[in-house]
Amino acid sequence: MQPRPEERERLIRYIDFLEDELSDFGKFAMVSWKKYQEDRDIRRNLERWIENIVNCSVDIAKVILIVENRGIPSTYREALRELGSTPGFSEELGHNISQWVSLRNILAHDYLDVRWDSIGRFIKSAEPMYRDLIEGVKTILKASAPEE
Repeated sequence: MQPRPEERERLIRYIDFLEDELSDFGKFAMVSWKKYQEDRDIRRNLERWIENIVNCSVDIAKVILIVENRGIPSTYREALRELGSTPGFSEELGHNISQWVSLRNILAHDYLDVRWDSIGRFIKSAEPMYRDLIEGVKTILKASAPEE
């Protein structure tokens, strides 16, 4: 996998952004159902944070699929699932990380019935998946680094 310079630059920006967002897992792990329900600012920040993480992972998947000369699937979920079949990523990661698209869709489209258990599950279990994504992209970037 040899990303062009502009693709490398995009991947670097996405990884920097994603690492910054992941640093907030500890902060959001402290949010309770009651706090989420009562504090509009916390609710908005938590929901936007999840959207940012999932959207960034979709952007990463699209770049990698382009680098691999694969078509871009018609849905975000399919793009993330397809990422799991590219070099450096496992099918398990692609399957697991694609599951969060449905939560992102609930949040992005302002569905009234946002279920706290899905948000709680994201906070409790998503961080390792996104760390694996970051490590996979860093491996690609390292392997494709221009020689000095």
